[in-house]
Parts: sequence; C-alpha cells; structure tokens
Amino acid sequence: MHDDRRKREVDADIDHDVASVLYAADPASFPAHACAIALLAVVYVAYEGDGPLPLFCVLLHGVAICLAIGLWSWRWRRPSRFGARRWIGLHALRNVALYGAPGLSAWFAFQHASAALAAAHIVLLVALTTLAYAANALNALNLRSAMVPLLLPAATLHVLQADNGRLALGVALLIIIVAVDLLASQYRDVHRDLAVARAEQQRLAQIIARQKGVIKEASIARTRFFAAASHDLRQPLHAIGLLAHSLADRRASEAEREATAQHIVDNVEALNHLFNQVLDLARLESGVTQAMPQHFHLSDVLARIEQQFRPAAAAKGLALRIAPTSCVAFTDPVLLERVVANLVSNAVRYTERGAVWIGVRRSASPERCFVEVRDSGIGIAPQEHELVFEEFYQAPLAGRDRREGHGLGLSTVRRLTRLLGGEPMLRSAPGRGTTMRVPVRTGDPSLVTASLVAAPVMSAFIDGRRVLCVDEDPANLEALGALLTRWGCVVRGCPDELAAVRAISEGFVPDVLLCDYRIDSHQTGIEAMQAVREALRRRGHHGLARVLITGDMASPELAALVAEGVPVLHKPVTPTRLRRTLDVLLQPRSEGHEAA
Repeated sequence: MHDDRRKREVDADIDHDVASVLYAADPASFPAHACAIALLAVVYVAYEGDGPLPLFCVLLHGVAICLAIGLWSWRWRRPSRFGARRWIGLHALRNVALYGAPGLSAWFAFQHASAALAAAHIVLLVALTTLAYAANALNALNLRSAMVPLLLPAATLHVLQADNGRLALGVALLIIIVAVDLLASQYRDVHRDLAVARAEQQRLAQIIARQKGVIKEASIARTRFFAAASHDLRQPLHAIGLLAHSLADRRASEAEREATAQHIVDNVEALNHLFNQVLDLARLESGVTQAMPQHFHLSDVLARIEQQFRPAAAAKGLALRIAPTSCVAFTDPVLLERVVANLVSNAVRYTERGAVWIGVRRSASPERCFVEVRDSGIGIAPQEHELVFEEFYQAPLAGRDRREGHGLGLSTVRRLTRLLGGEPMLRSAPGRGTTMRVPVRTGDPSLVTASLVAAPVMSAFIDGRRVLCVDEDPANLEALGALLTRWGCVVRGCPDELAAVRAISEGFVPDVLLCDYRIDSHQTGIEAMQAVREALRRRGHHGLARVLITGDMASPELAALVAEGVPVLHKPVTPTRLRRTLDVLLQPRSEGHEAA
C-alpha cells in the first residue's frame, strides 16, 4: 500500500513536470509553425490550378496556431483550472490540429510533376518532426498526436504510389516515426528515473526537516522544563533557608516558632511533592513504566480516591460525591488510580465552593467506559485547553500560590492515559467548572480475583511458590524475605549472581526471580537474570517469572527488558504493587493470558 501511494505521488509529479514542459515549449514552436504556413502559402497557393484547397489548408494551419496560442494563454492565466492530466490531454488534441494541417498538405506535392517540390515538402515535414520531438518527447500521447498526423499521410502516399523511388521514401518515413517514438521512450525512462530520485530526495529532505523540528521542539521543551524545575525547586529551598534562620531567632515567641516550623513543613512537603512528580514524569519519558492490566471493580479505585481526598475537600467546605458503579475495568489499577488522583487533586485545589463529582459513564461501545471527574471550580479558558497538558505550564490565575501546583499533574495524566491506551478529554470554560474524562477498557466480572480496597489476602497463585531474591543490600534482602515469607512463599536470598547460581546447583529451583538492578559496580541485575535462567535451563527447568527492581529512571537495558515483557518496578516499591505484580505473573495461562 505504501509503495502504491509512493508510485501515485511520483506519477503525479511526473504529470506536473510534463504539463509544464509541454506548455513552456509552445512559445518557441509558434514562430516555426508560422514559417511553415508562409512556405506552404508561397509554394502552393501560387499554383492557380489547385483551386481553393491549398488556401483552405493554409487557413486550417493558421486557425490551429491561433487555437494553440489561446490554449497556452489560458493555461498561463489559469493553471489551476484543470489537473495536469487534463492539460496534457488538451495539448494532445491541439497537436492533432496543429501538425495535421501541414501533414495533409503533402497531398498537394503529389499533384505536381516536380520531384524537387515533393522533396522540399518532405524536408519541411521532417523539420517539423524534429520540432515535435523537441517539444513533446516527454509524453507519448503528445508525441504520437504530432508525428502521426504529420508524417503518416506523406508516408502512405509514397507507399501507394511506388514509382520513382517513392516506396523507399515512404518506408523511410515510417521508420522515422518508429525510431523517433523509441528514442523518446528511452528519454521518458531516463526522465522518470530522475523524477523518482528527485521525489525520494524531497521525501528525505522533508523527513530531515521534520526531525530537525522535533529536535528543536525537544530542545526548547527541555530548556523550559529545566528552567521551570529550577525555579520551582529553588522556591521552597529559598523559603526553607529563610524560615530556618527565623526559627533559630531566640527573640521569636513560641507561637511564632510553631508557625515558622509549620511553614517549613509545608515547604518540605511541596518540595517532596515536586520531586515525586518530576521522577514520575522522568519514568514515563524513559518508557520503562509498564502497564500491568487486570480485571477489577472500578468502585474499588473510587473508594480509595474518596478515602484519600475527602479530608482535603471537607477542609475547604466542598462536597466530594462518588457515584456508585458496578463497572469492571481491565487496565492497570495502580496507574489508573494515579490518573484519577491527579485529576481529583486539581479539582479540589481549584474549587472554592460547590462540589467535586467522580463517577463512571458508559460508552456507546460495550468495550469502553469513562471515568469522569467534574468540579464547580474556576474553569479553564478554551485557548488554554491544550497548553495545560504541557510540562510545568500553569494557566494564569490571579493570586496563585506556587506551592499549590507545579504544572506537572495534567502532563502526567496525559502520559499515563496514553500508556493505558487512551487519551484524556477536557471540557471547561471560565467560571463553569471543569470536566475531565479518561477512557477505560471494560473487563470481565468473572475474572476479578481480589478487591483493591480489602486488606491484602494471600492468593492461591503465590502461596507456596519459591522465590529467589538477588540484592547486595542485606537490609533489603531481609525485608523482602520477611514480606514474601508472610505471603506463604519459600524464599532464598542471595547477594550476587554467583550465590544465586550456587543456590540452584544446591537444588533450589525458583518459580520467581526478584532481582535488584544495581548489584555492584561490575554487574547488573540483567546479567544475574541471564545467569539464573541459563543455570535453570541446563537442569531442564523453564518458565521462570522475572521481576526487576530499580531506582534508575532510564536505561537502554531497562527499555529492552520492558520490551521483553519483564516487569520493572521502580523504588520505592509498595507491598501492594509487588503482590499484584506477582499475582499477574503467576496466574495460570488460561486465566492470566489476557492480563499478560
């Protein structure tokens, strides 16, 4: 399909070039045809015995030239009136009339006994053939519509009156027609190759121009990102420094010290929140954040959101309304919760009175529904709708406190929603509140394995499984081992690759490998994973589930691991996230295939 489209584009370019060349050559041909008319008039009209026919032929040639000049002028004035193909076709019709008049006039040469007159007429026709080739060789239709009316009548008359060497001349004229046509065909092939090369060169130039544009935009965005991040990081640090000096002032009262300490706490929280948002955005940008879909009740996510934001809404006197729903989703519940949490956080932050409504709306398609967050807040102007999704962009609002937001929430929402396979939708107007919709794929109620709001329970998928943990930090190994043991797992902790391979040689065959990315300065967790898999393969064991835990934001190795479908969990990893990851990996294929 792509090749057909490229061929159509090349053909269109060639047609445009041919039409331009055909009409560009016309002005130079008009004087030549005028000279041909003059010669015909002098030679044939002077003979009184031929009657009015020579005069009619001369007039016909003159009319044809006038039509040709009119067609050329029309295209010069209104080139967009027709497409290239239509202009080429009109030019071919013009050629039939323009070259047919001198071609038919060959009949008059046969009415005279003078061989010199006939030879001179043939010379004139051959000269016009040269002109026809020079002006029309790029198009077969135009070349033939000129040569055939010009030479075929003379060739036919010579062949039919095969005396005094006329047969040989007629055959020669036919050979000229064929030879010129073949020569023009080769010329057209060369022109097409050049057109294809030029089109490819233009395509590459466009790609390079687009890539340069993308690089330029990325550079501008990076500069804006670092400038904004530097400003927003310096603001709370600057405030903390000043507040710390105030706190050390012995002349301050106890109440003033408490207020100062609270301001420090507020700025530290703002700084911590900004760091978390920047790290989240960096993980999304690096492409190592993975979506691990599972079937769950959307009401569970909404209940967690309600529990998280009801105190903040109540403190501002806002009603937080959660619409009941029975919808089941098939997506990553953790990432979806982060999306909805960002939306609700914005709604609570920028709503001074009224309510924040959260619910699920059905879609026209049974395969999709929408999580909707609506508020009665200040709203967003239409010209800001696209801008608010950019990093560090904040719509201009009077009296905004920089600690209330950093312009990363909606950018994270858009990236996470795209990672989940959708696009966030915004509907808002100043003073009329804001509505945000996030599309969610619907799931199967029969495949829901656990509640997201209930206390973590041991699933049958993980109970009794053998887990090999590789981490050079003894504290991490101890904590991870204790957690997995409480979940009913049989755990073996190893500080490096050699210890892990030794554990396998001693008979410990793991179902799951949990490996830290940074083991030591000379080895990564990916190498340890490969060594463990090879050790198991030599003993005939396959089907090892792998999970990599890392604090790195971006790495080509991590991206390659994600592409293989290996879960990459970024520190700090919560027990809930780890348990859900293991549940998805250890589900039987009949149940977990879709979730994988």
